[in-house]
This record gives sequence, structure tokens and C-alpha cells, in this order.
Amino acid sequence: MNRFLFAAPLLFLPSAFEKVAEFFAPAEYTTRPAAVRMPAAAKALKGTKTTATVSDVVNAANAFMASLTTAQQATLIQTFNQTNVTKWSNLPVSAGSRLGLQLSTLTAAQQALALAVVQAATGTVAGDGYNEVQQIRAADDNLTANGGGSAYGSGIYLLAFLGTPSLTGTWMLQFGGHHLATNITYTNGAVAGASPKFEATEPLTFTTANANVFPTGTVCAPIANEASAMLAMLNGLTATQKTTARLSQTFNDVVLGPNGNGQFPATKVGLQVSTLTAAQQALVVEAMRPWVQDSDDATAASLMSTYTNELATTYIAYSGTGNLTTSGDYVRIDGRTVWIEFICQGGIVYQSQIHYHTIWRDHARDYGGNFYTTVTGTKSATAAERFSVYPNPISAGQALQVQLANPATAGTYTLRNALGQAVLTDTFRGAGVEVPIANMAAGMYLLSVQADGAAPATQRVTVE
Repeated sequence: MNRFLFAAPLLFLPSAFEKVAEFFAPAEYTTRPAAVRMPAAAKALKGTKTTATVSDVVNAANAFMASLTTAQQATLIQTFNQTNVTKWSNLPVSAGSRLGLQLSTLTAAQQALALAVVQAATGTVAGDGYNEVQQIRAADDNLTANGGGSAYGSGIYLLAFLGTPSLTGTWMLQFGGHHLATNITYTNGAVAGASPKFEATEPLTFTTANANVFPTGTVCAPIANEASAMLAMLNGLTATQKTTARLSQTFNDVVLGPNGNGQFPATKVGLQVSTLTAAQQALVVEAMRPWVQDSDDATAASLMSTYTNELATTYIAYSGTGNLTTSGDYVRIDGRTVWIEFICQGGIVYQSQIHYHTIWRDHARDYGGNFYTTVTGTKSATAAERFSVYPNPISAGQALQVQLANPATAGTYTLRNALGQAVLTDTFRGAGVEVPIANMAAGMYLLSVQADGAAPATQRVTVE
């Protein structure tokens, strides 16, 4: 009997964010293209009721590092900088295209520990998050078995840490290989960015013929949630709306792939979501969800709230047939911060079929907002070396504490809202200052601190 497997989660205690994650849990998808219909067994699967914290990720990373030799650790841990964060690709692994340790070079025990890190850092929803990572790896085994050659395989995926995993400072987790790039940036014990995230699949559906990733006979359909949600969004438009949303350009791949860092178009195109009905806007929200919930559940809930609040300035657009069945069929969601692309391409190994490429980026949060941002970039990594803020996130009514690495004789802080407007500013001296936020509305803010004439440093602050 064929089985669709949702890999068993690590045994974590329930997160403090569990109720938030449940509130933003995905609705049942109602419209699926026939070619990517989820297996019947998969429909009954639900996401787990537990999710990992950043502490869990760091603990899993430390356990993995402890299993490695000194030489392996040197390969795993790289410098967090503008060059290294872009070492990812959608293509099969080649020399220099990625950093870190390849799974196939590890012992079985080390592989299990490496994948435990990835599982802790990603979402728990069936068909997305860690389950989808595993399906994409299994798809590469399918390509190998069907004439793809030795360039493909579930073992040809690499894990790297840019910086040392910690609850202080900034570091990044990279995991990827063919058709997969996971880039998650952490700053001071919080997820600062869960993008760029590239994911794709060839073929669209398949049944595993070995037990490398899932038990033999497991039915897989990676990217099925994404395809069905995008199709539902397009099918919810009227003919007139589709005319407005349709682009005159043709596409053969995503625009902002591996070489598209910071190259967001200056002008948004297509159909503005603020002109849609409430039901149609809800479909746009659901179209974003499968990508966002690839990140850990708490981060996904927070980002979905942000992206939903930004719907008025979000645009949707498409090219091709709009049916997501033909090479060149393309869909885009472009908001104040969210950017998602989906495209159908001709098959490489299965040449009579199409396959999917997708990318999720964030105008402000790619690589944690440290590089290539187009919405008030924060340069968090540098800022974290100069001052820390806590608690962050913070509840309204609490006082935000700022601690400087070096005391200042003349300091100034400025708190700006998401539009860049200064809402609070004051001067201080010494090694720290308390920033009153009792009357601040919930949302993301940017706190800039300037000390003794040095250039200001900026970090994000989230008020809940």
C-alpha cells in the first residue's frame, strides 16, 4: 500500500507560540491542479502540535558539531558575510556552488544529527517545512533512478553554518542541493530572516523506490501545496481582473533566483490586492502560506501576520495560461516586503512533463536584513556587535532595555515605525538606556543607536 509520509518530528516541548501558530494554521486547500493532487493519504495528515524554538535549533547544531572531527567542523562553519550568504543554487551541486558538509560524506549517525538541525529549524505542516525538504531530496533519488545520472541524489545536499550557532550575535543556517536552498538567519536568539528560500521539483509526483529518505512506496508530491494555492488564487479572479493581472512579458524561470539578490523591480505590476473582495484577498493570503510555513511555526505565524497587514500594497500578476500546466506559466506575489514567484518549466529528465521552480524572498528580511535589502536595511550583524536589546520581541507595557558594548559619553536613540517615521527619540550617556514603549502599537520597529559621533547602528524590535 502506498504511503505518504510526514516524517516524525523531534520530541520538543510545546512552544509558547503554539496558540499563535494554530491561529494561522492553513485552511484546507480546495482547488488543486490534477497533475499535483495530493495523495489521499496525505489529506488526512495534520501538522504536529509542537514546534521547535531557536534554543532547540542551537542545541541540535551543537549536538551535530560535537559528532564531527576538527576538519569537518572547519568545513561546516564558515564566515557570515555578503559573499558566503549567496553560496546557494537551484542547480545540481558543483564545485564552489555551496558551502558546508555534504550528507553523503557523513556517517549515518552524523547524517541523522545534521537532519535534526534542519528539522528543528523548519516548519511542521505536512507537505511543507521539513516534510517538503525531505520530499525534494527523495525527488532527486527518483531522477537518479530514471536516467538523471550521478549528479542527482538525496545524499548530495549540504549543511553549513555561517557563524557559530548561538543565542547571541548573528549566524545563518544554510541547507540545500538540487532544487532546494534554505537560508535562515538568526540574531540574538531570534529568527531575523527565513529567506531566500528556493524550492522546486521534478517530477511533480512520484512513488519512492528506495528507503533513503522515506519508506519504499511512499507517494510524494513536493510543491503541491504551493501549486494548488496559486491556482486557487488565480481561479478566484474575474475575467476583468485577470486581464489587469496578466503580464505581457514571457518567463522561462523565476526572476529573482540565485543571482537576483537585492534586484527587486522598482515598480510593482499586475493587480493591486486592495481592489479585490475580502474572499479574493483571503485567497492571496493562502497563496503565500505554503512558502512562509516552510519556516518554523512561530516565525511563519509572525510573517503571515505581517504579510496580511501589508495586503493593501501587495500586487499579484501572472503570465501564460494561468492554469499552471504549461511551460512558461508564471505567477508572482509582490508586497511591501513579501516576494514569491512560481513558474512551470519543461522537464529536464522527464522531458515530456513540466516541472516547477519557485522562490520566496523578502524585500527587508533576506539574509536577516543584513545585505541586499530594499526596505530600510538594518545591517543587524554589525549592530549586534555594538548594542543589544531585550526583551525582543517585547510586550506592550514593558520597557525595552538597550545595552551598549562600550559606554557612551553622548548617545542618541531613535525608534522608527515600519514606514520609517521617527516615533521616539532621546539622548543618553553610559552603558545602557531604557526605551519606553508603553504606548506603542504592535508591529515591527527599527531602533537606531548612535554613540560618540559614530555612525548609527540599527536593529529590529518587535512589539507584540
